[in-house]
Amino acid sequence: MKILSAALASAILFIVASAQAHHSVPAEYGDVRGPTTYVEGKIVKVMWRNPHIFINIETTGGELTTGENWRLTTHPIHIMEDTYGFSKDDFAAGDSVLVHGWLHIRGQPLMQIRAIQVNDGPKRSTLRFADLREVVNGTFKSYGILPTPTLHGSDPSRTGEETVGKLRELGWIDENGMVNVPEGYFDE
Repeated sequence: MKILSAALASAILFIVASAQAHHSVPAEYGDVRGPTTYVEGKIVKVMWRNPHIFINIETTGGELTTGENWRLTTHPIHIMEDTYGFSKDDFAAGDSVLVHGWLHIRGQPLMQIRAIQVNDGPKRSTLRFADLREVVNGTFKSYGILPTPTLHGSDPSRTGEETVGKLRELGWIDENGMVNVPEGYFDE
């Protein structure tokens, strides 16, 4: 009985600790509909783990002071891999990065990644709902971001009714209410 009680207590502590480790992006970084900050840097360390992937960088340019240490944060592993098409092999210490993201609301040296470019690769999206909001406001293409691979066929409801309505007006919503990216849109 003591062993069972100890195992149950350990399981409960693990669940509570895991729940506390995960955080809400808006609670940490504010409204993700707001403007992003641009930064350039060199990767110092990659922590490819759950509940969030972390990439430590030393800043080399952009809108932050050069020579500072910052931590970039993003989604859990399965979302980065399955939804956004990234892999652990895409990031290594010494790589150069260009990042658009939101700064931590309490001034900590943390940034939630909106889009990231590694070395001379494409600038890739990490937020399909931001992609859709930027399509609606006409700024997506100007940022030079490669859209999320799973944008086509995704459910746009998390972008809000106003954005869904505008997407519908633009012809981006199919008969099932899912995103229907017009053919050739990202090739222009």
